[in-house]
Amino acid sequence: MKVITMYLPQFHRVKENDEWWGEGFTEWTAVKGATPLFEGHDQPRVPLHENYYDLLDKRTMQWQADLMKQYGIDGQCIYHYWFKDGRKILEKPAENLLQWKDINMPFCFCWANEAWARTWSKLRPANVWMITDNEKEDNEQKADQEELLIEQSYGDEEQWRLHFDYLLPFFRDDRYIRIDKKPVFVIYQSAQILCLGEMLRCWNKWAREEGMEGVYVIGANSDIRSSHWLDGLLQHEPQFSIGKVANYRWGDLVKIDYDCIWKSLLEQYSYVRTTFYGGFVGYDSTPRCGDKGIIIEDSAPIKFRKYLSELLAKNAANGQDIVFINAWNEWGEGMYLEPDERYKYGYLEAILYAKTHYKEYITKYEKDAKKVGEEENQFLKRELEFITDKAMRYQGYWRILNAWLTLKENDISIIEFFRVNHIESINIYGIGMLGKHLLKELEDQDIKVSGLIDSNAENVSRLMGVSVYSPEDKLPESDMTVVTVDYAYEDIGKRLQEKGCSNIISLGQIIGKLSERL
Repeated sequence: MKVITMYLPQFHRVKENDEWWGEGFTEWTAVKGATPLFEGHDQPRVPLHENYYDLLDKRTMQWQADLMKQYGIDGQCIYHYWFKDGRKILEKPAENLLQWKDINMPFCFCWANEAWARTWSKLRPANVWMITDNEKEDNEQKADQEELLIEQSYGDEEQWRLHFDYLLPFFRDDRYIRIDKKPVFVIYQSAQILCLGEMLRCWNKWAREEGMEGVYVIGANSDIRSSHWLDGLLQHEPQFSIGKVANYRWGDLVKIDYDCIWKSLLEQYSYVRTTFYGGFVGYDSTPRCGDKGIIIEDSAPIKFRKYLSELLAKNAANGQDIVFINAWNEWGEGMYLEPDERYKYGYLEAILYAKTHYKEYITKYEKDAKKVGEEENQFLKRELEFITDKAMRYQGYWRILNAWLTLKENDISIIEFFRVNHIESINIYGIGMLGKHLLKELEDQDIKVSGLIDSNAENVSRLMGVSVYSPEDKLPESDMTVVTVDYAYEDIGKRLQEKGCSNIISLGQIIGKLSERL
């Protein structure tokens, strides 16, 4: 069983941080400036021997690599920051490691693809490094600000190629971590990348042209239905589980029990077969966020080693031989394995313990894995039914659209149907693809649209900026109600009749009657 830890390269100066946060800012600035917010609050955290290192110093990375080897860490998953038009930040530690071939530090990348923002604003999602003292004082006034420090945008094939070419020397490095002979690349917010499928097709094509098998892409906390673009999912903790065990609002100080989070994440299972179940060391974001942070209380090495043993067993029972742990050095979030003044090497020693004791728990998790496998089959069956139903719906939509276009090509307008039948006003039920086309067709015509009706009225109204009725509302009077949702026409028609509507017809029926003229 291999343990890979998340690795933050924020421990060196860059011009952007000097500009945004003040001369000499690094992650250590927030760590040193932390203050306890209540009695017993373990802040500030102090590295062992006050080792406030600089990641641009080769001796630092050699020290980290030696610690990894000594305590059973099999690799670092280094956060990689790549933004709009190929802008990079915090890239130097990884670039130096690429040149320092004598440092035996196996690694891969996690693309932290969120935008960067200055304040806890309404701009979500975004990676917010810290709140300054001035921002703490007038946080309420700043709540509506959306100050973007670095914008994220994914561009087109030219931009994807630029990104791939930058990554290629790392992918080729002998130390780069691989699965199925493919370089591993984690994406922190893969659901945000609307062009993900097209981009990954290009990346895999280019990787094969370079003699590789492709790129092994893992989505952190990704949506199950978007997982078909990915090789696997990562339950990135504790972010994945915090929302499941705590109701909280952004901007409040939140305290969560360590045992509660770990028990929750050990009980959770994914219906995607290739899922890497992750773990975490501890968590306290108050060095960055002050009294707007999240604290996971009562963490300790003795707890961590037991929970990690179970997590390794859970992954093994589910066929995964890699576990991602958050984190090696997230000091600003109280989430680090590196030695500190309080516990010394305790958390690192827990890694060695777990790697030699996890098999004691495998039987327990094999039973859970079997049960989940049975549930997974039921889930996949429901998904197949869902996809089949959607396919049938869209087949109907395309059939109607095709017939509609054929009418237009033969100079037959849908307006003629209403005029021949002396219809002066209509209601339209279903403001989806077909409903919007029908509404457009009626623009500047003498057929009045009395009302738009949709089962998702509130969202449709907000998106279109017009008033939309719910089927439960009192509906406006009209000469005819046209239902554009053909696949559910029979049920919708019955409900409309119960509401007192008469002269109800489906859009498909109208198109069919007009098509008889061809």
